[in-house]
Amino acid sequence: MKIAIVGKGGTGKTTIAGTLARLLARDGYNVIAVDADPNLNLASSLGIPSDIASKVRPLSENIELIKKRTVTSYGFINYTPKVDDIVDKYGIVGPDGVKLLVMGTVRKGGGGCMCPENAFLRALLAHLILGRKDVVILDMVAGIEHLGRGTARGVDLMICVVEPSVKSIQTAFRIKRLAGEIGVRNVVAVANKVRGEDDIKFIENELSRDNIQLIGVIPYDDVVIEADRLGKSLLDYAPDSKVLLKIIELKEKIIRNYWVQF
Repeated sequence: MKIAIVGKGGTGKTTIAGTLARLLARDGYNVIAVDADPNLNLASSLGIPSDIASKVRPLSENIELIKKRTVTSYGFINYTPKVDDIVDKYGIVGPDGVKLLVMGTVRKGGGGCMCPENAFLRALLAHLILGRKDVVILDMVAGIEHLGRGTARGVDLMICVVEPSVKSIQTAFRIKRLAGEIGVRNVVAVANKVRGEDDIKFIENELSRDNIQLIGVIPYDDVVIEADRLGKSLLDYAPDSKVLLKIIELKEKIIRNYWVQF
């Protein structure tokens, strides 16, 4: 099962991605959590100690490795570099056995940039999605820029995290269009930071304009902010919180309605 978590920055997608990864690992799955967001906060949401997380170097910034794998002796770019050993060599094992891979993102060039960094990251992502039998949870930027057409078809479920705001909903519409263009079949939404029925109605009405299914509603709770300030995962800091209970419900719904066996 390959799940991409996307959405506008600040909607809480990283907290949801990290928590889902650990919950699925507790269910006995081999889980790889991939941080492909420029903010690189997934380690904290997984509960990896800050002294370890702070030393992690994103693969996108490991220029020596990228050049070794992508640049030929003649100076050409190899678009199919060896990446099948990257998880074992550069993955960090976190709580509940979740393996974290910090990809980072390419900070230069346009969307069509095929510089060595982009070629490497795309090949790695394709391997994670198409070449492994692990459960892969991808914490991605809103632009889903690393996903090519062939790779995207291996994403079983794309979850767009939205909050009760027009900008967040607009981002969801854009993500759905991008996903459709590259062949992602299942695009759904999860509402986060919801304070009441008015918020739910607003989100449902807006999403219905583009036929985006809402599969989960997670309430606003200050405990998420508290956990973040302390650099702790929600699962460790507030295991009885209403937010966590709703994420558990979300996990069960994903398994029940969308799960793809290998």
